[in-house]
Amino acid sequence: MNRFLSLLAVLPAVLAAPARRQEPEVIPDQFLIQAAPGQSFEALVADVASVLNVTDFTPDQEFHIGGFEGLRINTPQEVADQINALDSVERIEQDVMVEIQAVVSQANPPYGLARISSRTRGSTSYRYDDSAGAGTFVYIVDTGINLGHQDFGGRASFGFSAVTNEANGDFNGHGTHCAGTAAGTRFGVAKRASIIDVKVIDGTGRSPLSNLVAGMDWAGRDITSKGRVGRAVVSMSLGADNRQGDASFLDRAAQALAGQGIFVAVASGNSNVNANVFSPARATDVCTVGATDSSDRRASFSNFGAGVDVLAPGVQVTSAWIGSSTATNTISGTSMACPHVAGVGAYLLGLEGSRNGIQLCNRIIELSTKNAISGLNGEPNRLLFNGVA
Repeated sequence: MNRFLSLLAVLPAVLAAPARRQEPEVIPDQFLIQAAPGQSFEALVADVASVLNVTDFTPDQEFHIGGFEGLRINTPQEVADQINALDSVERIEQDVMVEIQAVVSQANPPYGLARISSRTRGSTSYRYDDSAGAGTFVYIVDTGINLGHQDFGGRASFGFSAVTNEANGDFNGHGTHCAGTAAGTRFGVAKRASIIDVKVIDGTGRSPLSNLVAGMDWAGRDITSKGRVGRAVVSMSLGADNRQGDASFLDRAAQALAGQGIFVAVASGNSNVNANVFSPARATDVCTVGATDSSDRRASFSNFGAGVDVLAPGVQVTSAWIGSSTATNTISGTSMACPHVAGVGAYLLGLEGSRNGIQLCNRIIELSTKNAISGLNGEPNRLLFNGVA
């Protein structure tokens, strides 16, 4: 299984070139198993236990996302091959390490907020209804969040961590940046939304792909159990490249999360290729986001194609960072475009009322500014707009 999962931020110095495809680091003897349709989780566990020849089997990790049932185990390849032959198994994939792409600082001011509240380029102000996402929830599935940053005004809280090798919090910066763009007081779209930290990547930018699925699992259960469907959005600036293997496990987990009526914004990817080779960008029922620059051109790195639902500012975006309660950074990537869309999703839920995820993505498409973007390659010409009159 050759594929990689990355946080979708890129070096501004090399935006003209596609992001380098990397060979993933396979985690020896660690496998992800999806239950076949119609098979219960209990039946899957029982069948796996029979292959392992044990009576008291507990998976290393369990996944329950809507109708998607799966687990993670450690076992030799030859045993995994036997498990793959079970009728209760839909598919089995080897777990891999995921890595963040590089990010650097640039001393340019943000422009994205002004752009998404104006039909034309050149605006220097962000216009929005003062409801600003009040009563909604933005789940940031990422590297963690600097919860003490002043841009969050006490609205950010810890939810879940799948990372076991470091403390809670953000030791990378990517997650804090995305949270600030989605819902920061200064840098964010939905300035009054509550922010939930769902940590799946560690500070080195490396974690198992299974951590992302665990984060989606937790977010889905938290949203549904607390009655937040129609008031919550999930932002995932992460992606797996399928050109070196198949990441269908990730696609199906994302589809199951969206299938519960939850709005899921995902980055299209930074390799300047068709988004249909990236997961979960290619998954059905998610809202897939490409990136534009300040000249309304498709960003040179942004993945493209008919599967991209909407594009948003993603080049030289300034937002909150780690290291202090006032730290900022300016970085680029479809990672930066994705939380703009998640923020507009939360903003619209607060302003216009509850919608399911598919309806909300369609509403964002309906409001988008048409035919403003140049340099497209098969994707619809839709630039994010918050609908302000």
